[in-house]
Amino acid sequence: MNKKRFLTIVSVLIIVLFGSIILTGATDKEFQHNLTPLAETLYYILNYYYDIDNANIDKVIDYGIDGLIKGLGDDFSYYYNQEAYKEESIENEGEYGGLGIEVTYDSDMRAIKVISPMYGTPAWRSGLKAGDLIIQIDGTPVKEVSYIEAVNMMRGEPGTKVKITVLRGDEVLEFEMVREIIKIIPVKYGFIESEIGRIGYVRLTRFNQPSASKLEEILTKIYDKGVVALIFDLRDNPGGLLDSAIDIASMFLDAGKLIVTVEPRVGAIERYESKGNSFPKVPIVVLVNGGSASASEIVTGALKENNRAVIIGQKTFGKGSVQNGFPLSNGGVAFITIAHYKTPSGKDIHKVGIEPDILVTDEATKIAHEEEVVDYTKEFTEVNVNDPYIKRALQYLIEKK
Repeated sequence: MNKKRFLTIVSVLIIVLFGSIILTGATDKEFQHNLTPLAETLYYILNYYYDIDNANIDKVIDYGIDGLIKGLGDDFSYYYNQEAYKEESIENEGEYGGLGIEVTYDSDMRAIKVISPMYGTPAWRSGLKAGDLIIQIDGTPVKEVSYIEAVNMMRGEPGTKVKITVLRGDEVLEFEMVREIIKIIPVKYGFIESEIGRIGYVRLTRFNQPSASKLEEILTKIYDKGVVALIFDLRDNPGGLLDSAIDIASMFLDAGKLIVTVEPRVGAIERYESKGNSFPKVPIVVLVNGGSASASEIVTGALKENNRAVIIGQKTFGKGSVQNGFPLSNGGVAFITIAHYKTPSGKDIHKVGIEPDILVTDEATKIAHEEEVVDYTKEFTEVNVNDPYIKRALQYLIEKK
C-alpha cells in the first residue's frame, strides 16, 4: 500500500473514530460505541478488500452516509454528495429540462415517490398523482440506481422522450412523456365574472424565494378590480420555504393570529404569527388536493383553523416535517428532519394531511386533470369554470352570498 493510500486510510479513520469528540465530547461513550462498527467495517475494506486499488473510496463513504440516513426510515431525510448537491441547484435556478415532478425516496419500496406533479407540466398533463411510486425509468429499475441517479434519468434535453413505470396501489401503469423546459412560475391569476360579481382567482405553484413578493403584487392587482371573493388555488403545490409560507399566510390573516408552531427535538419551540395586511376581508376559498404539501399545508391549516377560509378539494399530502441541511467536510450535505410543525390548534399533520371542509370526489379530480391546460409559463390565465374544483368553489360562494 503506497504512502498516499495509507494517509487516506488514517485520515478517514480519525474522522470516523474521533468525530464524536468534536461533535459531542469524548465522554459520550454511547455515541462512540455506535460509531465503532462503522469504523471497523471501513478498516477491513481498506486493509483486506482484494481490489482496493481500483475501489472508489469517496463512493464508499457516500454510500455509507446515504445508508445511515436511509436507515432512519424517513422519506424526507436524504443525503446529497457534492455532485448531487450541485445538480440540485439547477432546479433552484428556476429552469431546467425535465418532467416537472416533486419527488422523494421511498426507502421501504426502494422507489421514487411522487409528492406532487407541478401544475401544467408534462407530469401533470400525463395524469401522475401524488403518492405514485416510480419503479422503472426507461426500463431501468429504480431500486438498482441511487436516488439522484433516478432523478437525473428523468431530466434531460427538452423534446426527448422518457418512459416511466408507476405503481399506484396494486396497479402498474406506464407513462411516456416528452421532456420540456420547466419554468417555475410561482403565481398565476385571473378573474371570473359571476352572478354575485367579479371573483378573483390566484394559483400559487411554489413557495420559493420570490413567491411572497409576487403574490402580494398579484393580490394588489386582483383587489384593485373590486372583487367580491377570492379563490386561492394550492392544488399540486409541493411547498417550499417556511418563510415564504409565513409571509403568504400573513396576507390573509390579521396581525397576531397564529400561523404555525415548529417543534424541534433540540432547541426552543418557535411560534410564527401573522404580520398582518391591508387587503380587503373578502370571502376566501382554498383549493387543495393530495399534491398540496408542506408549506401549502401550513397556509391551508392556518386559514382553516383561524376561520378565514373554507377548504375545498381532497385531503392534503401530509408533510409536516422540517428538514435542515448540514454541510459535510466532503462537500456533501445531509438533509435531516429536525422538527415537526403543528397547525394553530396543535395538530401534527405529518403523514395525516388536512381534511377539506367540502370534499371533491375522485371522479371530479380525474376530470380536472383531463381538462385542457392553460400555458403554465404565463401569469395571467383564463379561468376554467368547468374545472370541478372551481365549479364547486363558485357554487359555495354564490350560496354563501
